[in-house]
Amino acid sequence: MGEERKSVNEKRRLGTGWIVSIVLVLLVLIFGGGYIHYSNSLNSAKQDYEQQQGDLQSALQRRSDLVPNLVNSVRGSMKQEKDVFSQVAQARKDYNSAARSGKTKDQANASAQLSATTANLINVINERYPKLASNDNVRRLMDQLEGSENRINLARRRYNETIKNYNNKVVRFPSSMIANMKGMHTKSYFQADKKAQQAPKVNLDD
Repeated sequence: MGEERKSVNEKRRLGTGWIVSIVLVLLVLIFGGGYIHYSNSLNSAKQDYEQQQGDLQSALQRRSDLVPNLVNSVRGSMKQEKDVFSQVAQARKDYNSAARSGKTKDQANASAQLSATTANLINVINERYPKLASNDNVRRLMDQLEGSENRINLARRRYNETIKNYNNKVVRFPSSMIANMKGMHTKSYFQADKKAQQAPKVNLDD
């Protein structure tokens, strides 16, 4: 009788052991699969914003490279516009400095200021120097700069969309747990302060 009871207990222990093992395996598969899924999702979101960041940087650099070409083409005919050229030169210098810093907010502000001063220069050319504005080389450069601004606006919008998607994954449960484990944090949008987007004033009535 004692042997039978012992055998039954052993079978129960074995059965319980198997059940526990199966449950543990299922938990590992469920949580392990969840980790892989959310980890891959976070990595994909990170790759997306890095790609859009590269496209944005390329568009910004193209605009920065075009600015001195326009300045050099019109400076000789606009000798009295020292303030305008000074503003453009300083804005481009600030942008290049911000680009090297790698700080998103600084770069967004500097980019907005360069956009404003460049638009200001083009406005002065069109308003005060119509003959110069009709010059084929000058007109081509102005068109290229305006096209660059359109590319920048599109690239900035796409970049911010991918940042929003990435940030949502970083802060929302359960992917936030994986993000914390991987040391992934939210990223800043490429958005300038309102003050940085204000164009310097140039009196066209002088």
